[in-house]
Amino acid sequence: MEHLRERHWWGRRHDHDLALREAVLKAIRERGPLPARAFEGRGRPGEMWGWKPAKRILEDLFELVVCGRQGFQRLYDLPERVITRRYLEALTPSEEEFRRGYALRAVQGRGALTEAGVAEHCRFRGGGRGIRPHVDALVAEGLVRRLPVEDGGPPVVVPAEAELDGGAPAGGVLLSPFDNLLWDRAFVERVFGFRHAIEVYKPAPQRVYGYYVLPFLLGDRFAGRADLKADRAEGVLRVRAFHVEPGVWRTRSLEEAFERALARLARSLGLEPKPATP
Repeated sequence: MEHLRERHWWGRRHDHDLALREAVLKAIRERGPLPARAFEGRGRPGEMWGWKPAKRILEDLFELVVCGRQGFQRLYDLPERVITRRYLEALTPSEEEFRRGYALRAVQGRGALTEAGVAEHCRFRGGGRGIRPHVDALVAEGLVRRLPVEDGGPPVVVPAEAELDGGAPAGGVLLSPFDNLLWDRAFVERVFGFRHAIEVYKPAPQRVYGYYVLPFLLGDRFAGRADLKADRAEGVLRVRAFHVEPGVWRTRSLEEAFERALARLARSLGLEPKPATP
């Protein structure tokens, strides 16, 4: 927040209309939580996201916080009406304390990360080299440890108390394409030999596997990719296609594991599984 006080995360300086800024703050003080649609205006042609001036102010100001939603729109309010006083009055950590604490949270949350993966998780500039002194400090404090990887590449950082038994989990699971296991694509390819791609943003002719594809993790390997669609009108979770990974045999046990994973996912969505017609 200190870094972004004067400049937005994509580099543009905050260049707000001061009169509009005060009008936005005054409206929220007097009327309570408000969405962007409560303010007039239009976005600049060709500008990223097409935000109108009031929306840019709502997103940029640290005098405001998001307190909820109305549909898809955020509701903005004053911090003192949303956040407990003891947190508002807490001391701001130093740069080193912040980076060290955030790095520890990344490792605790994801289990095993390279230093480059820690930096990417935290969106810290400088990559693995920049985060290394902070990992060194965490190692010295006994909070994390480094483990070598058999391929001789960069080690992984794990929580100090982590117990690695080498056992693969039983059964299979369909992962969201945005699952945090897949965030560090280079590491996923290094460990699993699996090249992950999110094709939802590509034009249809350029897609290889489908629109919204879920990787299928079976034991300790990625065995396939499923192109799924939640058909709410029909009440079913449709399998548009299931692609088996190279080197994986399409056996009956694989099919059964996939069907069980599909059924679990369908239940969580309140739908019935609908496999693709052969």
